Amino acid sequence: MTAMLAWFDLAAECVDRWSERASHELFRLGVYVTMPALVALVTLDVALRYVFNAPLQWGRDANGLLLLMTLFCALPHAWDRAYHIRMEVFYIRLPDAGRRGVDVLASVAAVVVFGFMGVQGARFVPFMFGTGETGEDLSLPLWPFMGFLSMCAFVLVARVFANPAAMEGHPQSPTRRQGVGSVGEPLASESDLAPRDDIAS
Repeated sequence: MTAMLAWFDLAAECVDRWSERASHELFRLGVYVTMPALVALVTLDVALRYVFNAPLQWGRDANGLLLLMTLFCALPHAWDRAYHIRMEVFYIRLPDAGRRGVDVLASVAAVVVFGFMGVQGARFVPFMFGTGETGEDLSLPLWPFMGFLSMCAFVLVARVFANPAAMEGHPQSPTRRQGVGSVGEPLASESDLAPRDDIAS
């Protein structure tokens, strides 16, 4: 039993370290690659449309793919940093037991929804590859994008398992141990994370 628990702890730590690193790199990809590319493409498309009356025919498809990639790149990081949307006006008024219950419900929902999303996306990849599915106006195969979104969903599920309470500055993450955030910003202190009385009132 002791050996089994030790093996489970080692496996959990490996998943934690791998998924935290993957979450960090995905966030950097979204911040430094897909988001700037989306902004540049939208700006170019708008300029061509309204100045030269020559919009990019494939612009809408490319914008949609870049937007999806940016969103899914940020999801694991948003979970780790507690940036996900929740109804704070009600959440901060719950007792500790109520908050724990809501956190458990959110974690289970995230695992179920994104777990199924990851599995279904992975199942679609060979089908889309075999059929050569492309966008309506963008003549690029869509299966690599589907595979990417599926991978992001699995990373998010791993982060939910490693950090189920979605606590900012998860103590097991390398960035927490180094004392900096995922992109170099200082982590908030524990007092900063506590609900403030002036907000609650």
